[in-house]
Amino acid sequence: MLVATTDGYHIFTSKGQHLTSLEGHALTAFAPGVGGSWLGVVDGHELWQHAPDGTWSPLATWESGLTWPLAVGDDVLVGTADARVLRLRDGAFTPLTGFDDAPGRDEWHPVGSPLCVRSMTATCDGGAVLVNVHVGGIPRSTDGGATWQPTIAVDDDVHQVLAHPADPATVVAAASVGLCRSTDGGATWTASSDGLHASYARAVAFLGDDVLVSASDGPSTTRSAIYRAPVAGGPAVQVTGGLPEWLDGNVDTGCLAANAKQIALADSAGNVWASPADHDEWTLAAEAMSGIRAVAVA
Repeated sequence: MLVATTDGYHIFTSKGQHLTSLEGHALTAFAPGVGGSWLGVVDGHELWQHAPDGTWSPLATWESGLTWPLAVGDDVLVGTADARVLRLRDGAFTPLTGFDDAPGRDEWHPVGSPLCVRSMTATCDGGAVLVNVHVGGIPRSTDGGATWQPTIAVDDDVHQVLAHPADPATVVAAASVGLCRSTDGGATWTASSDGLHASYARAVAFLGDDVLVSASDGPSTTRSAIYRAPVAGGPAVQVTGGLPEWLDGNVDTGCLAANAKQIALADSAGNVWASPADHDEWTLAAEAMSGIRAVAVA
């Protein structure tokens, strides 16, 4: 289990070890890279690579601030704090001018925080790239970032978008209107809050034929819960099995993760929970960690 914090990178191993690196640096987002590597946003302005041998190395810097990295094949894209998308080439960033000129951009607006790229994803075949702008919907590109089209309504207030790891047609999103599903690679969307105690959703993760989603009653909530729903559609059911009835605050964008073996999440109080993927048996892996920004399982 991997945890990114404002004071470094933490690895919790299956043998109970707690390993750290990048102490003194803020790791605010990370995502899988090429060949078993990871990409991370470090100190808000730098993109770094974490190699399979455990070493970190800087790749490029952008002064206005970086928010979310994404590897699409051999291509590396990064979202910015001023709602732009950059491409990494030869050790430097180049803005995607097509994203700057995306249709509907004049309808984007800040809500609660400055306008920014909050999350990014790509379908497993690389055919579509989707960018979650807060608040600006989910612009979508099918030509490598040259041009973009709006998809979901801007005021649905999306907090995370995620493409299925094996099915290029399936994409989900967490939004203020609930769990959003797409069956055409993110071109069109349907939203549902069926089974959720409230519609405000902040994070999503795939777990086999299901999707996990965090829900609360709003951005300033004191409590949230995790739900599990079929990817294909249907009501959500609250996840229990050792989790408290209510988690502290929101489980935020990037703070819910799953693979075929494990699930992990972090709440707003810095509590990190983990469970085997094949059944709900949650345990508290870490308590009151400071400045958690993202979790992952590997």
